[in-house]
Amino acid sequence: MKIEISNQQNLKRIDSSQLRKYITKTCAILHKPAVKISFLLCDNSLIKDLNKKFFKKSGPTDVIAFPLKDEFDKDYLGEVVVSVEEAVRVSKKNGISWQEELVLYMVHGILHLVGYCDKTKKERQIIENKQQQIVDSLFFKR
Repeated sequence: MKIEISNQQNLKRIDSSQLRKYITKTCAILHKPAVKISFLLCDNSLIKDLNKKFFKKSGPTDVIAFPLKDEFDKDYLGEVVVSVEEAVRVSKKNGISWQEELVLYMVHGILHLVGYCDKTKKERQIIENKQQQIVDSLFFKR
């Protein structure tokens, strides 16, 4: 498994080795143990620009996933862009640590890369259930 993590934000200190463990375990749970995946950790300014450019939506979002699998590298799932700033903001409302919120976003992004969608109410329910199942196993909640 090859995991690239690029940190382009200065709001919080990131423990990349811990994130790699969560990503590796998430991919194992999804039966994708030999994949390549890239993560870009950013602030709201950058993710807001990407959201506008690629989805014609104004304002920041929590996570954007870009599936990039092609015939040259079938193991490359794609890139996940995560707003650390948004994780910090939302975690306060949800009563969890910003690190847990960040991992939640990373799991959500990986689920998009492996084919889960959240455009309809039914799809949102499916991805949210899977996401919660994975996050619970990552943080050993029963």
